[in-house]
Amino acid sequence: MNLENTHSSTILPTNNNSLLIAKDNTFDPSNPLATLPLKIFKQIFHSFSNLTEDELRKILDVRSCARVFKQHTPNNVKFLQLYHPQKLYPYLGKLSSHLKKNPFSIEESNNFLSTDRLEENYTHALKLAIQKEDPVQTRLCIEKLGDIHLIKGTMQTLLQAAGLYNYALHDPSLDTQESIKEKLSKVEFLLSKACKGKPVDISIIKKQFEDNRRELKKFRQEIEEKIQALGLDPSPEKVQEIYHEIALWIKNFFKSLVDQAQEILGPSPCEYAMIGFGSLAREEMTPYSDLEFGILMQEDTFGNRDYFKRLTTLLHLKVINLGETILPALNIPCIKEVDFFDSVTPRGFAFDGEGAEGKGCKTPFGNRQTFELIQTPEKMAQYIGKDEKDQWWHKKEQHLPMELLNFTHLVGNRELTKAYDEKIQEVLNMPYQGSFELRQYLARQHLVLADMIAFNPGMGDLSKRGMLFKVKNDLYRFPHLALDRLALPKKVAVSDTFSRIEQLKKKGVLTNNAAKKLNEWMSIALFMRLKTYSHYKAQKEIMNPLIKPFGFEEPILIQRQFALDSITLEKIKKIYCTFIPFYQALQDFLADNEETLQSSELNDDSCQTQGDIALRICQLDEAQRWYCQAKKDDLKNPKIFNNLGIIYAKKGNLDKAAKHVQQALDIAQNSVDKSNLNIASYHSNLGSIYQEQGNLAKAIEHLQKALDIKRELLGENHHSIANSYSNLGTNYYEQGNLAKAIEYSQRALDITKKLLGENHPNMATIYNNLGEFYAHQGNLAKAAEYIKKAGIITRELFGDNHPNIALHHNNLGSFYQEQGYLIKAVEHGQRALAIRLKFFGENHPDVAASYSNLGQIYQDQGNLEQAVEYTNKALAINLKLFGENHPAGATFYNNLGSIYQEQGNLKQAIEYSNKSLAINLKLFGENHPNVAKLYNNLGTNYQKQGDSKQAIEYSNKALAINFKLFGENHSAVAVTYNNLGQIYQEQGNLEQATEYSNKALAINLKLFGENHPYIGIFYNNLGAGYQEQGNLGLAIEYSSKALAIRLKLFGKNHPYVATCYNNLGQFYKEQGNLKQALEYTKKALAIFLKLFGENHPSVATSSNNLGQIYQEQGDLRLATDHIKKALEINIRRYGIKHSTVALGYDDVGSIYQKQGNLEEAAKFINQALKINIELLDENHLNVVLLYRKLAQIYKAQGNSKKAAEYTKKARGIKLKL
Repeated sequence: MNLENTHSSTILPTNNNSLLIAKDNTFDPSNPLATLPLKIFKQIFHSFSNLTEDELRKILDVRSCARVFKQHTPNNVKFLQLYHPQKLYPYLGKLSSHLKKNPFSIEESNNFLSTDRLEENYTHALKLAIQKEDPVQTRLCIEKLGDIHLIKGTMQTLLQAAGLYNYALHDPSLDTQESIKEKLSKVEFLLSKACKGKPVDISIIKKQFEDNRRELKKFRQEIEEKIQALGLDPSPEKVQEIYHEIALWIKNFFKSLVDQAQEILGPSPCEYAMIGFGSLAREEMTPYSDLEFGILMQEDTFGNRDYFKRLTTLLHLKVINLGETILPALNIPCIKEVDFFDSVTPRGFAFDGEGAEGKGCKTPFGNRQTFELIQTPEKMAQYIGKDEKDQWWHKKEQHLPMELLNFTHLVGNRELTKAYDEKIQEVLNMPYQGSFELRQYLARQHLVLADMIAFNPGMGDLSKRGMLFKVKNDLYRFPHLALDRLALPKKVAVSDTFSRIEQLKKKGVLTNNAAKKLNEWMSIALFMRLKTYSHYKAQKEIMNPLIKPFGFEEPILIQRQFALDSITLEKIKKIYCTFIPFYQALQDFLADNEETLQSSELNDDSCQTQGDIALRICQLDEAQRWYCQAKKDDLKNPKIFNNLGIIYAKKGNLDKAAKHVQQALDIAQNSVDKSNLNIASYHSNLGSIYQEQGNLAKAIEHLQKALDIKRELLGENHHSIANSYSNLGTNYYEQGNLAKAIEYSQRALDITKKLLGENHPNMATIYNNLGEFYAHQGNLAKAAEYIKKAGIITRELFGDNHPNIALHHNNLGSFYQEQGYLIKAVEHGQRALAIRLKFFGENHPDVAASYSNLGQIYQDQGNLEQAVEYTNKALAINLKLFGENHPAGATFYNNLGSIYQEQGNLKQAIEYSNKSLAINLKLFGENHPNVAKLYNNLGTNYQKQGDSKQAIEYSNKALAINFKLFGENHSAVAVTYNNLGQIYQEQGNLEQATEYSNKALAINLKLFGENHPYIGIFYNNLGAGYQEQGNLGLAIEYSSKALAIRLKLFGKNHPYVATCYNNLGQFYKEQGNLKQALEYTKKALAIFLKLFGENHPSVATSSNNLGQIYQEQGDLRLATDHIKKALEINIRRYGIKHSTVALGYDDVGSIYQKQGNLEEAAKFINQALKINIELLDENHLNVVLLYRKLAQIYKAQGNSKKAAEYTKKARGIKLKL
């Protein structure tokens, strides 16, 4: 249910100009490619789209062959992977040995491939290692790519080599580490040379490498101890003190790195200053933050600029060698090509945003395209204003001007820093658009919309319910961005946040209480930032608000995610009580209404706000209490009624939910503005609730109204429109209209992705829905893709324990169940149940749904006892919450009926199916999909009972409803045709059976195409039908088709595949082809044993079939062993009173009869007779056959009297039938 809140790789081609290291262009015979068979060469060349047959014929010698390979083939690694995989790893070994021999030489005589070719090969090898999730091979490939970048020898590739080696250095092997450290020393040696520095002493390089790392580690440990000493609630002054200490240490450490670089380069050719930006300028830098700085030089000459570029390069190497620069930050082409995610390097002290697009990239290199931060004070200040062509910089580099306004002196001449400050003030006073000053524009208009959207507290946004907090984005960034905007027009020049708040208070922008609230907010946020970074020992800001309140306190989980305790959660609530009014006051300020802020105390602790905050952190009971209080205070506030409706819906109380949302809608429609987005949201929420209740007609009416209002107000391209499409998609799915469900969900996906990006909770919802739709459609590959995407987004946004993750596990469980991977299905179903129990306790509809889902999986596993237990739990919860007449309760009754049917308890099966039918008729009337399904189920139950008349009657009722609802070409109609086909088949009306089965097949072929699970089912059923008709040729043909589809969809080890093998074994047995029958049945048994173990009904079936085949072959010993084994499994599963058990006793008795063991034969067949009479009554054909068998046995034993008695009984029943 999607409720709404209210509105407030390609392979790089060979570079023919690259440095070829081989002496000539002939194909090297030592290369494993030369040993490929001619047949494979020809197949490969035929696959090249740009080669004709004539061109192929021209390839006559090895030399020309090599040239064609060079022009047209992929890199050698990919080539071997595709066509000669057994030679892939030997080839990689050869490349590795080659690099080990002389990795730092680029002399032609020592190499057999160009560096470009080597890079291509290792890039593809890296891609393979990532796909296989092989960390050892990944690290090895990255180290080899480091070697290749070292060979290239430019300043940039040497820095990249250092990054690659530092990644490889995380390998725990000491031998490997020493080897890599030697290579890193070589990098610094070569880079110093490339930067025109003096010759370096390798021993000094090594010592500085270790000392720098050790100093940083020691400082962090000291800060960690001080953080612990501060306790849970430090004062703002204490927080400022620790940040001040960090800033001083970072400045000193930075100076020492500069000194090390200048020892190599010598003194600067002119006066200069290095200035820090961002969090360092505000004295809010953590020990793990990025390094943001620029260089001011006294005079801009080529020599000066060149020196500072070389200085920055050496300084960058020093920072990279601290081991905390993630590889994507180094803009390495081969790393970008494989879309590499660096999960190994702890992101910490590193150059800011190297190579990142659309960012300020606040280091002297800038973004290496449009700007660099090595400038004179005057030119550096120009980045805030205009360039030499009189163009505004903020139009080219949107973020850059605001990021350069706050700075602090780090190293060098302070007069240059002071000059930069003065130049900035001059630039800010420039006129902009008439009488407007630039400072006014930057404060009130520049990027305002983007910032206000990005940092909206979003308390009413339901998609954020229980979402992980990101301390920087959610709690820290907005206040300092807001203070930047407030400080600019008032000419507040100080950089640190607390001083700015004090200055703004003095200038009357903030009241005393507002300043106090902002100080508290910043103090809490800064301390949280310190604690989270220290917890992760990296730049990672995730805080989980759910782990401790809901009891998920596993040590591994808490280590992986910083868990917020109750005290910290109270502090976050406190922040939001300031955040919400501050956000509103800033909106007013930006609209030239400064009075709101000047008079605001920045404290909103109203009941509605408290409810919004509690809802954000998933505390539904607390939110409900606050909203109920708010409702008493304001009976005309529709948002309160809507939010209460949302909470009741989440708790499963759908009637109360519908009532409250309807009240919200009524209040809103009686207001002056009758066409607003809130009204659309209320319609949408009502639609979702009615859909959950199963009232699809009413649901679609409200969902369509919501869409119409949104279209009128917003146009087509809005994320709220996407929500409506998504809701309509799920409605169509519930109606059984898969095509429309996918169409609307795809529209929702396209709009959401375009407007909100991939990593948004709405994207996860849509991916989940599409995964379910495609699974139902039989497109399992696409279903798996979308479910996986949903899981990645959900886990990233919500962590491992959240209702949305429970839903993801639930969907995965259903997906694996559909595919027959029942062990995996149980695993994910149990995970979903565990999370839901933690969040909601036992008595909650989601918990009932989990029990029900697990019950169905256990039923598929053949564990019927467990299936009954879990389904009864689901039913008990539902009855307690909603009483007898509820759609979920009807579903659970129906599921119990299905389980009892499988147990052979047909009376109870029919009783529960009738209960389910009665509820659905009461709730929805006759013409409803649920009613049709139940008629279908009752038809199947009566078929099992042998009452074909009732079976046909109920199936035809189902068919009539489905025709009326969906028309001829619908999967529900196909299901009913299929059921009718089976009933007629059992009745012996084979012509009708074939007709209905073919109708079912035709519909599904039209809907789904040939390769679909449903088609496999229908081919399988047709095979069984033709077997009944005695047409074994067609039976084998259709079952073979079913087998081919299932092998293609599911692979060899799958229960559906085993079922086909089993059926084919039976058909071949009837044909008299016992050799084939034995082969296929053994295959079936092997798969079932592998998947389910010894005690499973499918194992029993295959064992029994094997026994029958051995019996036909005359091997009565093996026949008895297998049939007895099947009987034991079935007794354990069903108990004695079951038709399958009766059949087992009959089969064993028949074998004993053939063996001449008449006493045992009579014993087993009498047991079969007793069970059949109890289950089916005496007047049944099965009873007739068993009486006849017993008559034969007694006659053979010489007991003529008993033989005559049983013959007479058989004849009497036969006459009645």
